[in-house]
Amino acid sequence: MTMLLSRYAEALFWFARYVERSASLARILNVQASFWQDQSNEENWAAILSLYVDEKRFDENYGTMTAQNVARYYITDRENPGSILSCLWAARENARLLRPLISVSMWSYVNVSYNDLKNLGDRDIDAKRLSRTCETIARRCDAIMGVTEGTYFRDAGWRFYQLGLWIERADQTSRLLDVKVAQVAAQHKFQPSETTADPEFWKLLLHSFEAYHAFQRTESGHLDPKKVANFLMFNKSFPRSLTHCIGEIKNMLNDLDDEFDLNHVEQSYKEVEMLMNELNGASKDPDLQQKFHGFNDKVQNHLIAVTSSLGSSFFGHGEQSVQSEQEQVQRQA
Repeated sequence: MTMLLSRYAEALFWFARYVERSASLARILNVQASFWQDQSNEENWAAILSLYVDEKRFDENYGTMTAQNVARYYITDRENPGSILSCLWAARENARLLRPLISVSMWSYVNVSYNDLKNLGDRDIDAKRLSRTCETIARRCDAIMGVTEGTYFRDAGWRFYQLGLWIERADQTSRLLDVKVAQVAAQHKFQPSETTADPEFWKLLLHSFEAYHAFQRTESGHLDPKKVANFLMFNKSFPRSLTHCIGEIKNMLNDLDDEFDLNHVEQSYKEVEMLMNELNGASKDPDLQQKFHGFNDKVQNHLIAVTSSLGSSFFGHGEQSVQSEQEQVQRQA
C-alpha cells in the first residue's frame, strides 16, 4: 500500500474545505441578493457579517453598510481572508502542491475558476448582476468538486478530502442555522400564530442550503420553523444536514482506521462520538430552538477539536495547535 505524505493529506483536507466554503458563501450571497432592492433592510446584509464574525473587520475597511460593499467584501476583496477570491486562491495553492496526485482536469478547473474570479469587477456585483455572478461561482465550485469526485483515486487521500468536505459543510450549516434560526426563535419563540408570518424567510433559508425541494418531499403544508430547523439538523438523508455530515465524518475516520491502518484517529473519533451524542440529545429537546446558540457553540467546539486532532495526529501540528497554518495562508501576500 502506497504511503500518503502528511503534506498531501493536509492539502487535500484544506482544498476540500476552501472549495466547499466558496460554494456555500456564493449560495448565501445569491439568496441574500433577493433583498437587494430594499436598501433600508440592512440587517439582512449585517446578518452575513454576523455569520462569519466579520463585523469589526468590515467596519474598519468599509464603514458604510451597503449591499454592494458586503458583496465586494465577500467576493472579490483579496484582503479579506474569508472572501471567495481568497478561498479559491488558497484552494489553488493546495491543488498546486497536489499536482502529482490530481488529474489535469481537476487542476484546470481550479486554475481557470480562480483566474476568472480574479477578473471580476464592480460591474459584476452590482444590483443587476450579483445573483448571476454568485450562481456562476457556485456552479464553478460544484464543477471542481464534481471533477474531483470523478477522477481522484480512492486511497487514504480521498478520505482526507472527504473529511475536509464534511467538516466544512457541517460548520457552514451550523453557522447559518445559528444566525438565521436562533435569532428568529429568540424573537418569536415559535408561537403558532407567528410561524407563518414570514414564509418567504423560511423559503429563503431553505434555498440557502439548496434544500427547498428536498424539504417539500418530506413535509407538506406551510413552512413551519421547527420543521425547517429539524430538517436541516437531523434529517439523515439530506447531504447538508448536521446529522448527515457528522455521520460521514465518522465513516471517513472508520475507513482510515480499518482500511488504511491509520489508527491515530482515536481522538478525532472520540470528538465525533461526543458530537453525535449532542445531536441525539438535541433531537429530543422540544425547546432546542430557544437555546440553539448554546447548542451551536458545542457543535463548533467539537468541529474545531476534530480539526485540531487531525492536525496533531496526521499533519505534524503541535498538540495545542487549534488553527492550522492552512488557515493563515490566505493572509499571505
